[in-house]
Amino acid sequence: MRSLFFYLTLLPLLLLGQQCGDRAVPVAAPLDAVVLPANAVTPDVRVSDLNCWVEQGQFFVTGICSNESASWQKIWLKAEPMDLSGKNLTIHGAPSALLTTFSGAVPPKGRTAFFAGWPLSEFAGMPDSCRISGAGALQVSPGAILLMEEVSGVKMLTSHQAGEAASDEIAWQINAVLNNPLPTASEPPRLELLLYGTDNRLWYSTVLNPDDPQMKKIVSLEKYGPLQPGERRRVGVYAYYDGMPQALKSLKIGRVELLAFEER
Repeated sequence: MRSLFFYLTLLPLLLLGQQCGDRAVPVAAPLDAVVLPANAVTPDVRVSDLNCWVEQGQFFVTGICSNESASWQKIWLKAEPMDLSGKNLTIHGAPSALLTTFSGAVPPKGRTAFFAGWPLSEFAGMPDSCRISGAGALQVSPGAILLMEEVSGVKMLTSHQAGEAASDEIAWQINAVLNNPLPTASEPPRLELLLYGTDNRLWYSTVLNPDDPQMKKIVSLEKYGPLQPGERRRVGVYAYYDGMPQALKSLKIGRVELLAFEER
């Protein structure tokens, strides 16, 4: 299986939750793939759990964006890279780059994650950190608000040889309940998988499409398709270490989080 970083370098499109064999891997947007609409307004957002790192010739950034406004919004973020001394770096000749959040319709006080990565050759220096702020937003129509409840995860262990005690951690099995609590029917759900290391830092985030036949080996729902008002469904996700950032492979997963939104 090719690594996550091979696909981040190879594919020139914004593809989130793309498959690598039977694993879901995020793929970063090129710098010219995201264009801010002319009628976008200044967003009221809060960025948390931000993490940046360099690995295999790439600079990566991930985190969570909270919509602090009173309206449903599609949100664009601005990434401003900095070197170890805190000096701003240009990226592809520009002072910043645009990226979108996973969900294209974030409710008031709602949260969604983001993930992006760029080749080091795009930077005028060696990036060490990144400032993420709101770049623009468009108001969108309200919809269903999906909640992920009762989220839990257990380690999956294997042994090196037959007869030995299982001690090699190869994945996590994650279980949760998807809830559509409001009196509004929901379009088919999309899940956001967030993996934190034992250092409590967010190292991986991606979108999972349970309706994609290729993803059914790693994500399953008790029932597929639109959710009715008040409907609850059990969810299962497998998070394998194959293709994950090296920090997660070394530190191991410390906790997991799941978010959900309806496909639009």
